[in-house]
Amino acid sequence: MKRRRYLWVILIILILLLLFELVFRQGVLRNSLANMLFKAGSYDKAAELYDSNQEDAIAKANKGKARYKEGRIDEAKASFDEALAQTQRKSELLYDRGNAAFANKDYEAAVQDFSEALLYDSKDKDAKANLELALRKLEENPPQQQEQQNQPEEQERSEEEVRNILEALDNKEAQDRKEQQPQSPLRGDNWW
Repeated sequence: MKRRRYLWVILIILILLLLFELVFRQGVLRNSLANMLFKAGSYDKAAELYDSNQEDAIAKANKGKARYKEGRIDEAKASFDEALAQTQRKSELLYDRGNAAFANKDYEAAVQDFSEALLYDSKDKDAKANLELALRKLEENPPQQQEQQNQPEEQERSEEEVRNILEALDNKEAQDRKEQQPQSPLRGDNWW
């Protein structure tokens, strides 16, 4: 009988603690639930729950990781940027942002982020390995080539502008020549 009473007391205390957590620490509960969803592979739902804890830098970082897993790289980068502004755990976030930049094939930004991550934690083997990989990719795909591949439309536009300028100059030159030619005297009243 005494044993049963102790079990009830312990059960009631546990229920009260759980209710306390639900009422006063909702952010912790949401983060825990979001972590479970993330591990289960439900990244979109996890990101929504992380997003509900806006003031929490860790939640923003986790939201970035969830968006990265979904393939929404630009949103992931934005979340990492927000979290970087609010936390001292910069090494991990720079590493994650470097991964997002690498996935976007922005190798220059990836190299910069991995390098900064190593400044905060020089023993991070993953950051070192990713930095080496990003440097190799940067050598294979120099930024000038990427810019030329991304901007053929601008190149066509600039060629068209050059053609228009040359045509305008030709027209101006023709007009100037016409004005410089000696003008034939106008016929007067005397036609003899």
